[in-house]
Amino acid sequence: MNEPKPTEPKRSLKFSPRVETRMNMADLKRLDDAAKTAGKTRADFARQALLWYLDNQDKLTHDDREAEVAQAIRYATDQHVKATKNGVDRICKMLARQGAAIGTLYELSWMALPDDDNARAAFEAASNTAKQKMRRHVERDEEEIATRTSKVVTSP
Repeated sequence: MNEPKPTEPKRSLKFSPRVETRMNMADLKRLDDAAKTAGKTRADFARQALLWYLDNQDKLTHDDREAEVAQAIRYATDQHVKATKNGVDRICKMLARQGAAIGTLYELSWMALPDDDNARAAFEAASNTAKQKMRRHVERDEEEIATRTSKVVTSP
């Protein structure tokens, strides 16, 4: 026996008023084709489709709400990415300006040196030591940022 599932409401056809609607010819043809494929009459197919829709209306509304939430999350994420990129661009521009300023200071310091080979050699040695220290700091910072970024990107 085909008894209704506990979650399905019982339907009685004792009182069965008529429901009518109008359709354009293209939609009516689609209805007739779908009913024929399902082996049902037009009325049975339309009734089954309408009852399915009524039974699933809450789920369909919920799905629409989930789609709206997903769209809002995508928008917020896009805004965060955009803000992050803007921040990175700003930092890069600041670093470029600082690099230019440091280069200017280097040139001015070099030009102010006395015309003495010992002074120039000492300046070069100090400059190379400073560059090595900066490289080590940059490499350490890059490794730390890469590690933190990989944790964020790979975390669930």
